[in-house]
Amino acid sequence: MKYTFFDIECANCFQGRGKICSFGYVVTDERFNVLKKEDIVIDPHSKFHLTGRGNRPGIVLAYNEEEFKSAPRFPHFYRQIRELLTDKDSLIFGFSVISDAGYIKSECERYKKEIFDYEFIDVQRIFTDMNSLSNTPSLLHAVEKFDSAETQDVHKSDDDAFLTMKVLKGICESTSLSVTEVIEKYPNGKCWCKEGVIDTEYTKYKELIKAQKLSKMEKLTCSPRKNWICSSRENHYEFSKYISRVFSDFKADTPLRKKKVCISNLYEDYHFAEMMNIVSLIARKGGSYTSRVQTCDIFVETELKNGKGEEYSCYRKSKLLRLMETEGKNVEIISFEELLNMLGVTEDELKIYDKNALAPLKKKRKIRAKA
Repeated sequence: MKYTFFDIECANCFQGRGKICSFGYVVTDERFNVLKKEDIVIDPHSKFHLTGRGNRPGIVLAYNEEEFKSAPRFPHFYRQIRELLTDKDSLIFGFSVISDAGYIKSECERYKKEIFDYEFIDVQRIFTDMNSLSNTPSLLHAVEKFDSAETQDVHKSDDDAFLTMKVLKGICESTSLSVTEVIEKYPNGKCWCKEGVIDTEYTKYKELIKAQKLSKMEKLTCSPRKNWICSSRENHYEFSKYISRVFSDFKADTPLRKKKVCISNLYEDYHFAEMMNIVSLIARKGGSYTSRVQTCDIFVETELKNGKGEEYSCYRKSKLLRLMETEGKNVEIISFEELLNMLGVTEDELKIYDKNALAPLKKKRKIRAKA
């Protein structure tokens, strides 16, 4: 078995599509002895744009623009790159390699070449998981853990592929695991391009964790996901629109007349039907609803606990308490049960959502034509 490490540099990545200007690779045996190292220089057939974002400096490539532009274009090297990455006798590795795989895909699309299937391993993800990092490290940061003498003054694809090899070698030596054992221990590094779709085990893992969290929140909030405002664009839009347009009956003689009510985000985020009914009932009693604690007269606090009995924090209440302390804002804080009593409704009744039974919207003003 051989190990192939590759890295790509692009002239630009406009619209997220990389214009490849170099493809570097290193092939080793199972002891990480280098069998071949090559940097393929490619004419990107596009302008160079290497400036960094924000305060970050732009990258410096190993060759000048004239050398890149005098080289053959991607189609000339397509077969060689394809054979390297689909070699059945070699495991393929890269660092932050999903980006590189995306560049290959976009170049195949640009030059109308077949997007081939292949599997590869992201050494960056393995290093991140092994060290329990919250942010993914740069290649230089990772290699410094195993060889502090390494530098990366310029970006040369085959040299960066070589550094990727050194990171994997360092991981194996520090854990006393073989390459295959490292891959199995940190499976989120597995990636693939199949039928034109690039995917990873890490993506599947994140989706699973998200689904598990959402499932737990459904149980904790006693509300199905389709009834959430926080994760449904349609619900969020309809709720926001109704708040801004509902008619408040100021003729109503109630304690809520001309009062602005705000409810804890711990409740609002997960109860679309209930919130629509609450906003309607408040409006019928002469009040109005707001999601901004800065403007409310009444704040309704609710609690939400996880499976361990620990309370989730309400950012709206925290913000309100700061305003009350620093600006002397006078707001009445009541419980959800008190709100239900003021509205004359039960929790079960709130769950029954009939759009036609809601308080009416404000009438649109007629614009008079100029004489």
